[in-house]
Amino acid sequence: MRIDDADLAHQLRSVLKLTTGETIIIGDGSGHEAYCRIVRYDHGAVILEGLSVGENPSEPALRTTLYCAVLKSENFELAAEKTTEVGISRIVPVRTDRTVKLNLRTERIARVVREAAELAGRGIVPAVDAVTDLDDVWTDASTNDVNYFFDPSGEAFHAPSRGARTAGCFVGPEGGWTKDELETAHGLGMQVCSLGRLVLSAPTAAVVASYLVVRSADL
Repeated sequence: MRIDDADLAHQLRSVLKLTTGETIIIGDGSGHEAYCRIVRYDHGAVILEGLSVGENPSEPALRTTLYCAVLKSENFELAAEKTTEVGISRIVPVRTDRTVKLNLRTERIARVVREAAELAGRGIVPAVDAVTDLDDVWTDASTNDVNYFFDPSGEAFHAPSRGARTAGCFVGPEGGWTKDELETAHGLGMQVCSLGRLVLSAPTAAVVASYLVVRSADL
């Protein structure tokens, strides 16, 4: 098998220092992976010998979409990177009433997410959507089995029922959700949850909330 990907070949050969004969795992980004042996490097490509194929066993049972309000670029990149590491399956940047910055570079964020997925040994690479209005996000989230809307006014977090397979995780902007947004979440039957008494920065809240939701089905 020949993979014509100069960045991958460089990473394997020059960054990870992998030589011919060593075994690596490659994935298709959707949960399927293959064990392969490096045969040789060839001008920006890597030649591999397939050994076996299978499914990544480490992916969380609960497929979770992070609906995160648009933050400052560096903060959103940090949130995307770390929530990928804890198991988020999809990231949707959300335009809320209190959103200040809108110039997200989603292509750059997608690269950050891919690298984080590789680092974490993920079987999938989370999709990064374009910035989406909250009104459209309500509709998108309606297909989830359960939705968690994180706000300081909420109750303690409770794990979803055993039958849940998909979840939404809502994290607001630096200035918090508005009263109308909070009332809409309640009206849609979302579980409004608090992350405790301490005040967390938006990127930290995104990581903590994501971990709670993603891993809740495994507890």
